[in-house]
Amino acid sequence: MRNLFLLTLDFPPRYGGVARYLHELAVHFQQEIFVVAPREKGSEVFDASVPYPVEREELLSSWMYPRWIKIIFYLVKKKNQYQTVLVSHLLPIGTAAWIASFFTKKSYIIFLHGLDVALAESSWMKRFFTRHILCSAKLVVTNSQSLCDEVKKKYHPKQMLVMYPCPSYLPPEEGTPISGRLVTVARLVERKGHLRVLEALALLRKQNRLENIQYRIVGNGPMYDGVMHGIHNLGLEDIVSLEREANDEMVRKVYETTDLFVMPTIKDSVDREGFGLVYLEAAAYGIPSIATDQPGVEEAVIDKKTGILIPDGDIETLAETIFTLVKNRSGRMALGKAARMRVREQFNLSPMCEKLRSFL
Repeated sequence: MRNLFLLTLDFPPRYGGVARYLHELAVHFQQEIFVVAPREKGSEVFDASVPYPVEREELLSSWMYPRWIKIIFYLVKKKNQYQTVLVSHLLPIGTAAWIASFFTKKSYIIFLHGLDVALAESSWMKRFFTRHILCSAKLVVTNSQSLCDEVKKKYHPKQMLVMYPCPSYLPPEEGTPISGRLVTVARLVERKGHLRVLEALALLRKQNRLENIQYRIVGNGPMYDGVMHGIHNLGLEDIVSLEREANDEMVRKVYETTDLFVMPTIKDSVDREGFGLVYLEAAAYGIPSIATDQPGVEEAVIDKKTGILIPDGDIETLAETIFTLVKNRSGRMALGKAARMRVREQFNLSPMCEKLRSFL
């Protein structure tokens, strides 16, 4: 019997911060964990390469309502195969884990991200379930201190722990950046701020200050057509490239030749950026970031120390910050060096997982 059952809707080979976070967690607890996640394109190859068992199961029913009832049946059926359920989605998987616990008498731990909490507050019914789920959990784990403080104030869980996402790969040396090379590595969704960067570059061109800047976008998602439309409409085809399909090795090569990471996320009360693992992944290569000043993100990027935080939606300040950091090589390198040092000294997953182990 494996002590830990990780149930998640977001797991590799799906690309994204949450999926990578959970994979690294599973690697650390590989002797004790069993992962249950939906089947994805390429999942057979991925599952064969990891040191822990994965079962591909459609967790949400295609014919029962509510769809998460299927998870309750699954947990009850498997109750002799685990001691603790790890849940990465407050709603709906957390709902199922909470209800199942009455039948199985098994505890569960909730892993929270900013979007989870925001969505849980969209109706009185969701708030009702959220309060019971969090207060009945053995432990609530958040990916930032700001989210921990928010949840503690609103819901008062029994126990809480902050576990920051950590880069899975730390390069032995800093990259060899090409001057003026900007990058955003992120899913193509509105809140990541790709269109804001395009607007800032168009403004710099209008001011004749674009110089040798090149902008590389790495990622895929529902905003693909919108981003391509923005590139074309703003006349930026000569300086902007977009790569939809990129594996980890390709992303590492991108970072090696980049000198500035830009992801000015959109402040939204619901679809919000909870932390931003990609800022740390860039920092591991000695790359400073330009980011939006908002809770969670400010813990990933330390203003004027490992990058620059700008006001939400301020395109002029974004453009000016890009221009200044591209021109100021020594200032940019100082920020990058501090960012790299901070990642190496403070963002190691093993000590964080050992703190989690003390609650198991």
